[in-house]
Amino acid sequence: MTVPSKIKLPRYSFLLPGKSALNLAQHTLIDKNHKEHDIFFNDAGFHNHLIHHYLTAYSMGASMERLQAIYKGHLFLLRPKPASVCDLTRETYRKEIGNRNAYTSYLNLFKEEIDKYGVLDTIRYWIFKDDMLARFVAGAYHPLIHLGYAIEFDLPSVAAEALAMAACTEDNLVPIMHLTEDSEITNGTETIQDIMQKVATDPVFDGVVKYSDPSKLDTLMSNANAVSKLREYAAQWKFKDPESSLQELYVACLIVYAASGLREQGFKLDFYLMHALTSIHAVYTLLPNLTPIQAELLLRAHLAESIAYYVSRGRPALRIDLLLSYKSPHQDTSENRWMNIINTALTMEEVHMLKVIRALALGQVLYGGELDAAWANAAQMTLDMTGGSTLFRDAKWNHEGIGFDEAWKSSSL
Repeated sequence: MTVPSKIKLPRYSFLLPGKSALNLAQHTLIDKNHKEHDIFFNDAGFHNHLIHHYLTAYSMGASMERLQAIYKGHLFLLRPKPASVCDLTRETYRKEIGNRNAYTSYLNLFKEEIDKYGVLDTIRYWIFKDDMLARFVAGAYHPLIHLGYAIEFDLPSVAAEALAMAACTEDNLVPIMHLTEDSEITNGTETIQDIMQKVATDPVFDGVVKYSDPSKLDTLMSNANAVSKLREYAAQWKFKDPESSLQELYVACLIVYAASGLREQGFKLDFYLMHALTSIHAVYTLLPNLTPIQAELLLRAHLAESIAYYVSRGRPALRIDLLLSYKSPHQDTSENRWMNIINTALTMEEVHMLKVIRALALGQVLYGGELDAAWANAAQMTLDMTGGSTLFRDAKWNHEGIGFDEAWKSSSL
């Protein structure tokens, strides 16, 4: 039975009127994707982003023609949903844990769970069971992001997809997280800003990850001293309450995403730090549906992973001053520059860009404050990264690690 949450947040769902049907039951492509496609589109475990792109565009007023074009634009990547490898239950679910080929088996399990217990009781039970929380936020936060869309738009089938994705995801973040509701958590004394300043200069991390490492997070997590230090830093966070701690973490994700990529000679935006931002939007959506201890576990897990990604990307300097003073080469004289930002983003083919814009827009609505200009500046930077091309797909996200000097020498700004 669902226990009412005590977490009180302003309930904003960023939904603009447009030319498509507001009733998602009329959007049959969502169900078509659910029935026909794998959640992973290759053997390396890259994720099916179709629903993220589709629902974000829908929420920002895209026409049905644009939504259909988005769907068709993803099809060349996607592969058919695999056959079930076995039947799984609550008692046997560990049998195929971490096996991406078992996606359909897990999808069937979680659909049955949702049919029996409802979406909220199902996610409350499974996210905080055994090591599932670490899997839920791993894979560059993708199961978490996927579940955020499921809850925001009330799509039980997408919730089942998210849980199945998590069950098929690696457990490499387990050593730096508290995982279950019976975890003994000692509250820290530091703000996230203080923690990040210490992480940036800690010699324990010096040389652990190199620019040439192909999988920088895996390299970091294979170093026992670095892992111990990551857990120590994550534990230093002074958690106040879910509402104010979410605000602190959301603003930190803005800074890690946008202020990390600025130097006097120009800017780059890191692919992995970007996911910290798009996933904190999902945390905002989920938090009111969780108990206070579950909310704390989720927020602490997100922070731990975000610190790990920051270190793995070379610990870039966080230039808030350059973010606040950023001037776009594309002059906007409109009364509200968000209108032009959103309209331009809707035309972009790249699958992450619109999600970033939406997370930043919500962030300014919720937490503008003294960094009010930073949210729209970060959104404009995201668009400026394309050089004005709507055909940009992925080439200009930085995958190399923007904290490494070599990343700034390897390609043009």
